Amino acid sequence: MTRLGWQAWTDHDPSFDDPYVEWFHDLHGDRRGPKPTFIRQVVPQGFDGFTALDPATEGTEPAHVFLAPDYMTNERFSDWWDNQESQTNWLPAPEDFDYPQIGSDEIVAGIIDVGLAFGHRRFRRADGTTRVLGAWQQGAAVKREASGAPEVAHLPFGAQLFQSQIDRSLADFSLDGDLGKALDQDGFNRANGLVDFTTAAADRALAQRGAHGTHVMGLVAGADPFDAIEKKFSKKVRVLVVSLPPSFAYGEGGAFLDYYLIYALRWIREVNTRIAEASGLGRPRPLVTNISFGKHAGAGDAAQPFVRALIKHAQSDNLSGPEGGMGGQPLHVVLPAGNSNLDRAQAAFELQGGEGEDTHLDWVVQPEDATSNFLEIWCKGVAPPADGKAPLEIELVPPGQTSKGTGVGQSGQISRLVSQAPGCGRAPLGRIYCERFDLPAAQAGAPTRADYRYLICLAADRYQGDKWAAAPAGRWQLRLRNRGAAALAVKAMVQTDQSTLVGQANARRSYLDDPTYRRFDNSGRLQDSYAYGYRQGFATDQKAEDLDTATYVKRRGSLNSYADNSAVATIAGYRANDGRPADYSSSGTGKATGAFGRATPTVALPTDDGYAHPGVLSDGSSDGSVVAMRGTSFASAMAVRDVLEAWLDREHDPYGATTIKSFLRTKAQRQRPPQAWFTAPVKQEKLGAGRIVFAHARKIPRL
Repeated sequence: MTRLGWQAWTDHDPSFDDPYVEWFHDLHGDRRGPKPTFIRQVVPQGFDGFTALDPATEGTEPAHVFLAPDYMTNERFSDWWDNQESQTNWLPAPEDFDYPQIGSDEIVAGIIDVGLAFGHRRFRRADGTTRVLGAWQQGAAVKREASGAPEVAHLPFGAQLFQSQIDRSLADFSLDGDLGKALDQDGFNRANGLVDFTTAAADRALAQRGAHGTHVMGLVAGADPFDAIEKKFSKKVRVLVVSLPPSFAYGEGGAFLDYYLIYALRWIREVNTRIAEASGLGRPRPLVTNISFGKHAGAGDAAQPFVRALIKHAQSDNLSGPEGGMGGQPLHVVLPAGNSNLDRAQAAFELQGGEGEDTHLDWVVQPEDATSNFLEIWCKGVAPPADGKAPLEIELVPPGQTSKGTGVGQSGQISRLVSQAPGCGRAPLGRIYCERFDLPAAQAGAPTRADYRYLICLAADRYQGDKWAAAPAGRWQLRLRNRGAAALAVKAMVQTDQSTLVGQANARRSYLDDPTYRRFDNSGRLQDSYAYGYRQGFATDQKAEDLDTATYVKRRGSLNSYADNSAVATIAGYRANDGRPADYSSSGTGKATGAFGRATPTVALPTDDGYAHPGVLSDGSSDGSVVAMRGTSFASAMAVRDVLEAWLDREHDPYGATTIKSFLRTKAQRQRPPQAWFTAPVKQEKLGAGRIVFAHARKIPRL
């Protein structure tokens, strides 16, 4: 076996601000075999901008730069941006662009997802015209004029359509040009970049039976304009959608997902403002946005770029004032709790101070994995050590090797994994980045507190068609030691795994192995965070038994890192037939930390119809089709639907002091559960304030 070793900690001058992005760039930059084609792309800086990813790039201020797939990139965007008189706002003003108009009694649903088939009849009005005000396909190829110039200069990537363009295209692909007749959906999707078979890297989610985004969109905004119950909803609810690029565009570990989401949310909110201006309205119409996306690992606070943007949108006067481009609209955003409860993707424990022994746990990297693996180790809210180094010593022992002893880095330092095998060259095998994030003082004179992160990056153990250096699969041993005298709370999280080559299927997620972790109960069922019992209608005073008792690996605290903050509503899942929590639905810790910390999900909505009927029904990829899909993504979509219904029925004021989080909690607490539900206690860490019965389930259409 080739011997591997970690180099001593050294100061590191990063080529990119984000270690994930730097790892992606360095990993694939000199690769000899198949690799993704990404180029540097300028994107607009603004009030919700992120720290520059590429600060060394000249001539890009005041914009930012990150890496994006070449086929969808507008290389002339920087010219347009540099020529703007004011760079406070990103999108052109109504006098410079033909935005659609909206009625003063209409409301707006924002949807950020993938695979959005917005030509469906359920997303159109009674006359056949679209209810979609605008759509940005971030992953579509850039549409160009005959001269080669992009048709839409202000988009850094992808293509966009607005209402009038969508209606013209619907007419072009409807039988006899009649919007009331059958639509050639394949032709419509291809013409508008929703499906692209000409580019290997382009999106083809709608070529399958079911698409995540269409399923979400059906739950959020789908309605039959001729149905007596749904007619009002169809008439009054409009939609703004952003289709994110295919998953390979996010980079390994979702390195770039934050930045696509930052601009997706900004586009929806700023377009809503522009539409209100074009319509002669005093302020934007009420907007609630569903984002059924997430990551497992992350701080859950402002240390993550997209979470930082969410918090800024929620709290900054500049964002809510006219000078901020948002026209005074409050932030209403809903995200899923996540589906990582059973993935063994996190460990949480306390390390005692003093001269204690090292604590260790195993990180299992699966074989035949063609993607990198990432592990984040966090110590949050600690007093910085006097010597400027991290409070935690660390060592990662390769499979089959013995410990050489823990070491410690300081913020801005890096340790590299090297091999004695010939021919490895500069190809990175592994790195450990050490970072410190200073926290704002709670009050004047308060002692300094900081969060520390070790980010471990390991190269894939296998590359298709490439004899490139790789890190071995197997059982890596993580060893940690507390340097100080006081006890230290530690959390380790395996990051979401993304493939980087088009069509690549062998992205196998690593996991943390703890011999005290029990995956199954005595009946052979997967074991949840708590035991609730199975008997329906059986009254009991018993407490929900805590099953999350392993020494290191935990289920609680597995919330989607984008949704693990109080700036958004976070939605968990349960089973509709008996009210039982979905075992895979991520759990909170029960204890919030930090200014925007979150202890539990907000509420829960259905993710499964029953034990024998996993998933919930909504729209399939083809118009009129119905499919079942499961996950908290769809519970999140249902929560947005409830908010929209409440606005239409004047049960909630979108501009009032009561947030949608409070509205959903109150609704869950006031609803009486169906008689068929089991009555054993349910913990807040799992389902938040309670379960909401969803009354708008998608019906199977009559033939």
